[in-house]
Amino acid sequence: MTGPTFKCFIRKATIGALSLLFAFSLHSCVYEDKKDDNPTPGITESLHFNFKTPDWERNIDCERLDLPAIDLDSATYIVSATSASTLSTFYFSYPKDSSQIVKPTNLKQYSIKRVGNYDGPFQLALKLPVTEGSSQRLISKDGLSADSYNEIVSVKYDGHNATEAFFKVKAKYQMQTAEVNDPNLQKTVSGTFHFRIRTTRK
Repeated sequence: MTGPTFKCFIRKATIGALSLLFAFSLHSCVYEDKKDDNPTPGITESLHFNFKTPDWERNIDCERLDLPAIDLDSATYIVSATSASTLSTFYFSYPKDSSQIVKPTNLKQYSIKRVGNYDGPFQLALKLPVTEGSSQRLISKDGLSADSYNEIVSVKYDGHNATEAFFKVKAKYQMQTAEVNDPNLQKTVSGTFHFRIRTTRK
């Protein structure tokens, strides 16, 4: 199913706006491949989030999606969105400070987190139906290992305004998940994402 495209602009918001974070939706289920001037193997230049489980998979277009960034702590923002078509929800953290996000040492693997357990930048958490249309939910498990990681592979500067600097972040991930009401039901989930985010300009 092809829906409208949305551009991923991630804005600062106060912690009081946290409840609004979960109201935003990703509406499209496919992304378009575009010419990549500096390709990253396996990760399209289109702004997107995708996932693959043993039972189903989706590619979610976020070319024009506008998301607020919420204070996780004094140094870190977190962003989230729920796809209306898949009912999957991602959570991604990153440094507030534009001078911190561009460090070459950031290009490495970070922890996968259970929803709500975030404690640093570049962490990823995910909640999604066990199968398409299911009322049962898989939720990511804490971990950093060969089969549980969020790997930041590219961070590119993408302009600025008076107070914010913009960056495009590419990543690939793999995580272990468990069904919320039945921890014995476990699945491996993998995918990639490419987001445009806002940081505090320094």
